[in-house]
Amino acid sequence: MASSGKTRVLVVSAALLALAAAAYFYVRREREADRLPEYTTTTVTRGDIVQTVTATGQLDAVLSVDVGSQVSGLITKLYADFNTRVTAGQKLAEIDPATFQQRLRQAEANLASAEASYFLADLNAKRTQELFTKSLVTQQDSDQAQAQLKQAAAQLLINKASVENARVDLGRCTIFSPIAGIVISKQTEVGKTVASSLNVPTLFTIANDLAKMQITAAVAEADIGAVDTGQAVTFTVDAFPTRTFSGVITQVRNAPKNTNNVVTYETIISVDNHDLKLRPGMTASVAIVVARRDGVLRVPNAALRVRLPEGFAVVAPAASAPPDAGAGAAPSAATPAPGAEPRGGGRGGMFGNLPPEQQQKMREIMAEVGYVRGAGGPPTPEQREQIRKLMLERGLTPPEPPPARPGEVTYTNRVVYRLPGGNPRAVPEAVPVRVGITDGLASEIAGAVKAGDVLLTSVSVPNAKPAAGPANNPFGGGRRF
Repeated sequence: MASSGKTRVLVVSAALLALAAAAYFYVRREREADRLPEYTTTTVTRGDIVQTVTATGQLDAVLSVDVGSQVSGLITKLYADFNTRVTAGQKLAEIDPATFQQRLRQAEANLASAEASYFLADLNAKRTQELFTKSLVTQQDSDQAQAQLKQAAAQLLINKASVENARVDLGRCTIFSPIAGIVISKQTEVGKTVASSLNVPTLFTIANDLAKMQITAAVAEADIGAVDTGQAVTFTVDAFPTRTFSGVITQVRNAPKNTNNVVTYETIISVDNHDLKLRPGMTASVAIVVARRDGVLRVPNAALRVRLPEGFAVVAPAASAPPDAGAGAAPSAATPAPGAEPRGGGRGGMFGNLPPEQQQKMREIMAEVGYVRGAGGPPTPEQREQIRKLMLERGLTPPEPPPARPGEVTYTNRVVYRLPGGNPRAVPEAVPVRVGITDGLASEIAGAVKAGDVLLTSVSVPNAKPAAGPANNPFGGGRRF
């Protein structure tokens, strides 16, 4: 019996020890797991990138004419209404002509009186001239008769002009269409009095052809440098939210407009409206295509803004990683040639437009100051200053690169962090890449990356100090970098 009791005690003790060991290892594993970093990742894919400039504008007819009245009076007849198609010279409205008919009759009566006065003055001048030749009147009498004849002639011309003026005003009582098109606005009715003064009142607005329209878009000064004539445009209107229309930029006006301290430039966009769905006055949300790259490597922009915790270990990039320019990428004049420096060089581009024989000297200068290109970012301000001084001493001041033309791609150098094999427990690798155009959500990249690579978009480490700079997601759980 005693032996059986000892056996039970040993069994119970062994079970308790096993439970304690299991609890210890479980708690230890949980604590270690708590100290492991948490990654949010994305995958490098291949696709198309379209960089656009957005703006808003108003749809209008290419040519629209405001038809008004040059005379005042009562509208007695209307021959056109909204949406009436008219031809050039077609009658649109009539103003009561009674007043102008009376003015014409009065002018004609004054003309008849002037003609009679001229006839009498002409007879008197001829008779006086005959008497003067016979020395029966003085020179003064002859001169006075000639002057009266000229005054009568001048008065006759004045009255003829008054008659013509009265006829013109009478003719203006009938209003004709100056162009062929469609009436898009009517601002008068029968019985309404038109008061013509310094400002001609508008009665009708006629658009010549609604099958061809234009958008006057207001492009901000920060974006106007990338906009040029001939660029493709897509836009939407509230009337057709699921349909995308297209157009082409035909003019970029140099006249700035300042609204609430915001400077914009009017950009004219030609639009084909063959189905007449678009109407004048509609507000268009415009997207101007300033650059396009097809079949390139692309990555969400969050992968380019990763902030690592202080002291976070990463694998340094390989010094001679083969760049991936993106197989299948559409040819573009903005794509740098193999082995050439990207245009602008980004923050790490120091070669500018130096010839190849001087680029080796530039590499030697960088090595002297301890900077390795592509090893994790741009040089420090101190290194930049040292490089600049050495370049000046050795006569290697690079010429200023020409400004980027509208639609031309400018590449910058950045660093992304890759998880080898997508393993969440692997140490991330710092990979230098060249960043091209962006559509606001994703960017074109090229360098030592390929489609399918897993990149970090954020890192969360328990109890870690954040790196300098803003966090990617300050509202998420824990501390994100």
